[in-house]
Amino acid sequence: MQTEAPMNNDTINVEQTLVKDSSQVPRNKTLKTFYQNIRGLGNKFNELYCHLHHDLPHVLCLSEHHLRESEIQLIHLTNYSLGANYCRKTFLKGGVSIFVYRNLKYSTTNIDEYNIDRDTEACEIQLDSTFDKLCILTIYRSIIEITLKYCLWLEERQK
Repeated sequence: MQTEAPMNNDTINVEQTLVKDSSQVPRNKTLKTFYQNIRGLGNKFNELYCHLHHDLPHVLCLSEHHLRESEIQLIHLTNYSLGANYCRKTFLKGGVSIFVYRNLKYSTTNIDEYNIDRDTEACEIQLDSTFDKLCILTIYRSIIEITLKYCLWLEERQK
């Protein structure tokens, strides 16, 4: 299996405002989640904000953020914290993340042992109190790896 070019050492410094008025997120028992395959978070904050500012979610799930661990730690979304994430270790791009609204209590579940770069990438949080320990996962499955495995299976079957 070929590997992609190694990741460079450039870092990003991202400081964006996503939420201007923290009272916009309702505090009732309704849970709002937002999922987006963002295909590169680094330069899409304005586009993301346009989708969210009228109806702010409690939980923001993103796949294919394309960031390394050191880069995603620099992401600042006002009134949100990075609840969980997975960044690829060997290959470029990919990755998943969950951002949680600041007033929600949660814990991060470590599921790193199940992650395989370019195959299955996932992260998980568990919301406490109001939502009765609800688990939220963001999962990315690469179509390339699924297709490759299927083709190999077909070849084996034809032998």
